[in-house]
Amino acid sequence: MARVSSMSGQPMPKHKSILIAEDEPDTANLLQFHLQRRGYHTTVASDGLNALNLTFERRPDLVILDLMLPKLHGFEVCRMLKTSPSTRHIPVFMLTAMATAENKVHGFTLGTNDYMTKPFEVSELLARVESLLRPRQPSFDESVPSP
Repeated sequence: MARVSSMSGQPMPKHKSILIAEDEPDTANLLQFHLQRRGYHTTVASDGLNALNLTFERRPDLVILDLMLPKLHGFEVCRMLKTSPSTRHIPVFMLTAMATAENKVHGFTLGTNDYMTKPFEVSELLARVESLLRPRQPSFDESVPSP
């Protein structure tokens, strides 16, 4: 029987893995706590280089990516993940204090799937995570073979 989340009434995820790239221990622990309560497997990387290496090694279902990371900036991590054939399909969710429109546009230009600023509401973050991990329905253009 599927476990049901109390917030959405939707079945709980089964064995979905999330990489949290966050150098602030309090934020990383908060994210890990709430995501694990929802049934997700989590791994924390405290710098950009480790986040990049762990993503290539483990192929998580989602990467939650801070931008201001030591060793390798989050924008560069995103660019490298989205240009690699082996990781470009993995959704990237930028979660950062960098709140300017210019930063948001740059993140989406690099291929991020979502962008949320700190401080954040946990319930909104969890809803966004669930949305990013929900199986995607093919659009009309994708479901119709080309002539």
